[in-house]
Amino acid sequence: MIKSKLKGFVAVAFTCLAMTACGSDDDKDEGGSDQNATYVQFYNASAGSTATALRIVDKTYESVTYGDAIPRFTSTAGVSAIEVMGKDASNKDISIYKENIELKAATDHFFVLHGDFAEPALLNIHYSRTELDKLNEVAENSKTQLLVANTAIHAQAFDAYVSKASETFADAVMLGSVAYGEVSGSHIMDTGEYRVYLTPAGKTNVTYTTSKINFSAKVPYKLIIREGFGAWDGKITLDSVDSTTNVRNHVALEATVGYRVFNGLGSRNIDVKVASNKQDTLFSNVPSFGVTNYQAAEFNDFGVSVYEHETQTKLLDNVLITLNQDEVKTIFIYEQTNIQGNKVKALEMKQTQTPSPYSFKFDILSFADKNNLTLYFLKANDTIETATYKITDVNAASPLSLTVPAGEYSIKIISVENGTKTVIYASDLIDFSNEDNVTMVLNVDPSTSFGYNLVKL
Repeated sequence: MIKSKLKGFVAVAFTCLAMTACGSDDDKDEGGSDQNATYVQFYNASAGSTATALRIVDKTYESVTYGDAIPRFTSTAGVSAIEVMGKDASNKDISIYKENIELKAATDHFFVLHGDFAEPALLNIHYSRTELDKLNEVAENSKTQLLVANTAIHAQAFDAYVSKASETFADAVMLGSVAYGEVSGSHIMDTGEYRVYLTPAGKTNVTYTTSKINFSAKVPYKLIIREGFGAWDGKITLDSVDSTTNVRNHVALEATVGYRVFNGLGSRNIDVKVASNKQDTLFSNVPSFGVTNYQAAEFNDFGVSVYEHETQTKLLDNVLITLNQDEVKTIFIYEQTNIQGNKVKALEMKQTQTPSPYSFKFDILSFADKNNLTLYFLKANDTIETATYKITDVNAASPLSLTVPAGEYSIKIISVENGTKTVIYASDLIDFSNEDNVTMVLNVDPSTSFGYNLVKL
């Protein structure tokens, strides 16, 4: 079950859009065009998909995960059988999309898988770069080409604009208006630094502004609006894709951040102050092994200070934490023991929110007083010898991750000292069937039978 205020700005032939796919042959290409060939590139914009691969006739190309692309390559013009391959719950190859498509000569076909992984669609964005290549034959010219497509299934329609980086939205030129599954025409302009703006269709209030984007190559850039899984309520993000595997993500300057605080101090409740030059937030009376709700904030550098709740003794003073646009992070407060004694410290960890159809991403962070631990995921009849999935070398304050098939597991954590294996934590069966991302924290806890606990955030 699947869980022309711009110099050198010229509009060229209308970019076509269809529900389809792409080409054959093996020659990867980053430069100009052969008028007798067709060109193909594939990008995965299906959130919650497995890695997917384009198959043309009887050749399967490299697979790409959500938000990634394969490089442009040449193919033979004409009608071709196009398939997109994914994986099933057993990690076997399956066909998720199939169609016969005409690949046109002297044309680029940029295929975008989007929509629900259980029933995806394929955009066949095809455009000519003949005019671009012809202009760039002139020595003093340095031209690029832009288009925009909307693959964010739950998003509204947008008008997309572009301005030089040194200018403002008032100076911007419209690239096009795109609802879900639509693509704009393509536009030629000078290479250089630009900003991209999105507004609700038909309106001029900007809801998405990128930082400077350097469109430096003399190739088309495809701007893809796709679903976002960060902290921002907008829940979209923007990628730019050139002719290679180089996919750059451009987060909205308007995007907020989301963060929470975990108290790994086993002996006391704490107050945590998180302050920037714009705002202060106080998390009061955070219990031992407790985690706060997420707090929204503007991106910034923050100082984290920690106080013992009862006495207001300062335990940690103004430790720097950086929270960038659209990031979701957890700030961990923990105690490190060394020969000098105990010292309270802070650690930040980015949390992944991207869904997956048949698996979940498991993050483990240990604040135990032992290193080189091994964490095992045990099915009902497994032992540590038969367990398929495990995380090795679990060390204090060093986060590790593993992607694990969805299902029920018990968790067992083993320490090895002088050749002797010791169980330091063992759980009952836990149902991870409907999880996308799980974070657990191992802590010293003398009140438990093992002397340690494992907290799921």
